Amino acid sequence: MKAIKHICFLFTVVVLLSGCLKEELPVPPHVQGDLMVGQVELGTTYGLQIYYDLASNSIVSSNQKTDWDLSFECAVGGWHVLLNSSLAAAAADLGEVDFESVSNTDNAVWNWDLQTGLLDSSAIGDYRNLNHVYLIDRGYNEAGVPLGFKKIMLEFNEDETFYLRSANLDGSEDETVTISKNPNINFQSYSFNSHSVVDIEPNKNDWDLLFSQYTHVFQNPTLPYLVTGVLLNRFNTVCAQEEAIPFDEINYENAADFAFSSDINTIGYDWKSYDFNLSQFTIVENLSYVITTNDGIYFKLRFIDFYNDSGEKGAPKFELQDL
Repeated sequence: MKAIKHICFLFTVVVLLSGCLKEELPVPPHVQGDLMVGQVELGTTYGLQIYYDLASNSIVSSNQKTDWDLSFECAVGGWHVLLNSSLAAAAADLGEVDFESVSNTDNAVWNWDLQTGLLDSSAIGDYRNLNHVYLIDRGYNEAGVPLGFKKIMLEFNEDETFYLRSANLDGSEDETVTISKNPNINFQSYSFNSHSVVDIEPNKNDWDLLFSQYTHVFQNPTLPYLVTGVLLNRFNTVCAQEEAIPFDEINYENAADFAFSSDINTIGYDWKSYDFNLSQFTIVENLSYVITTNDGIYFKLRFIDFYNDSGEKGAPKFELQDL
């Protein structure tokens, strides 16, 4: 009798508990966004720099590449100073010499910012507390005309502002400015033409890719060369290059398995090649990119053209999809 009562008790508990437990809800499958097509036009001489937002598939801002010369790191504690790579700009460290005595480029040993974006390998390097004079070769405009030289001195102050003294080699336009950080952007830009800070880079949360020329430094021997391609936003944006898996088969589930890199030139320039027989650029087949934006969204992207509808080069066209 006790055994029967015990079984009845267990049956009652199971029934009551099953009535209290919620039914498990099925997890809906991850839905990809629509396939979109985007295109930007840098011009046939690649004179523009274009900042692009993947989520809206739209241009955030653009500028002439000659609008600026130096850029100053805005992160807390950041002190690096970069050159305008889109102009093939270079820097030479002359050491602790008299600023006024520098009047030529004799014996200058030139360096360029690395295309990977590695800050600790920048051309200017660590200038803090050195009182060194640097020569700046400003590079070339889109027509290939040299922009000339500047001599500069730099300091990074305790209040996290930058001190920049600059002049022409003949001593003219000798001026000193203090450059403050803008925490909303990665780098604050400065122009030798306007002798002032200029607004170039958009808010670091508002863009993902920069379409631009930039300097690629080939090694053995060292050869700086202007290429046209795509750079990543330095702010929490990473990218993976994929050739084994077809573009159509890249999805949310397998995207996390790719080898992501924070090198800003992970997309770079070599998604296209120049066909000398056809005298035109062609797109490399079966080459895709998966980009994780600074807000954690996966996108896949592949290039489909480098020409606009009028047949003019400098107009990267691509397919894009939110995973």
